[in-house]
Amino acid sequence: MKYSFKKLLVLTIACLSLCSFLSCGNGIKDDESQAYINDFLAAIEAEDYDKAKDFLHPWRYGDLEAYFLSTEQENNVDFQSGIEIEKCTVVSSTLYDSTVGGEKCVLTIRMKVGDETLHLTFEIVNNNAGYGIYNISYDLYSDTELSFNKHSTIGN
Repeated sequence: MKYSFKKLLVLTIACLSLCSFLSCGNGIKDDESQAYINDFLAAIEAEDYDKAKDFLHPWRYGDLEAYFLSTEQENNVDFQSGIEIEKCTVVSSTLYDSTVGGEKCVLTIRMKVGDETLHLTFEIVNNNAGYGIYNISYDLYSDTELSFNKHSTIGN
């Protein structure tokens, strides 16, 4: 009798663990995260920073206008002149990341802003606090020279 009770207990714990894991979520969908970033960049291009703030995760804050204006000045780019996304790649997607307590998706985007090529990395988080952009960083590669600038940003 003792032996079958142990089996039943192990089976119950295994089932509960599986149910708990499956209820964590289905992950952040690639196409949804790409559309989300496209909408965020459209707001940046339009210089609608209030709308762009709506795309940030509730745990993150930052003066997007100051950030993007300083990025423009430092690198001689103008986001309002147009953002052309050349490539968008989902680098990783996790169902649960302990650092954020939920789902996380990391995307990289290669885009042209004028004559410059920017490589942006976005982290999107979905947890109990909400859904949104958790971090942004970028690399600037000049087509005319070998220059490299990396900026880590929002909410740090």
